[in-house]
Amino acid sequence: MKRIVVFGGTFDPFHNGHLAIARCLFIELNANIVVVVPTGVPWLRESSPIASAEDRLRMVQLAAEAEPGIEVSNVDVVRRGTTYSIDTIIDLQRVYGDDHEYIFAIGSDSTAELHRWHRYEDLINACTLAVVQRPGALLNPDVRLPAGTVLIDGPMIDVSASEIRQLYARRDLGRARQVVPGLTHRFIIESGLYQ
Repeated sequence: MKRIVVFGGTFDPFHNGHLAIARCLFIELNANIVVVVPTGVPWLRESSPIASAEDRLRMVQLAAEAEPGIEVSNVDVVRRGTTYSIDTIIDLQRVYGDDHEYIFAIGSDSTAELHRWHRYEDLINACTLAVVQRPGALLNPDVRLPAGTVLIDGPMIDVSASEIRQLYARRDLGRARQVVPGLTHRFIIESGLYQ
């Protein structure tokens, strides 16, 4: 039985902080693979992503090309409609098989909203949750997590996608190159994203 860690997100854009989290998940959870899944249409986000789902998928694919143990899935991009985590897990079970252990990674900043997630009970029955603590978003001790939830001290790389989009908008490409994987950075420039 494989241990498959699912790491979803908007990834607008995918940056070195995301890559460090994927590597951390692979090591800390003793995973066979970490599957990075860009969302299609995120349902809890107030504004739509800037880059298209297809561009965000491509950015992740380029960043993960040379990363052992990290795979990229398009299940949320090709599925029509709003992206729900339970659908992601069900679709990945169809791809990889339902006889594996699935761990769904979320950031500690998302835990306060867990009770609002679509089919939350089905989700926590289908997989184990792994909560990654990130800079400026340590876990709220008042939040009740499902039994078996794994807590991980994530890599403390203090960079945000919104800050990176601003770097590209200002044409601060030197700084952007420091926080975005090389092939992803080139794709952003060549595609004119965020500019």
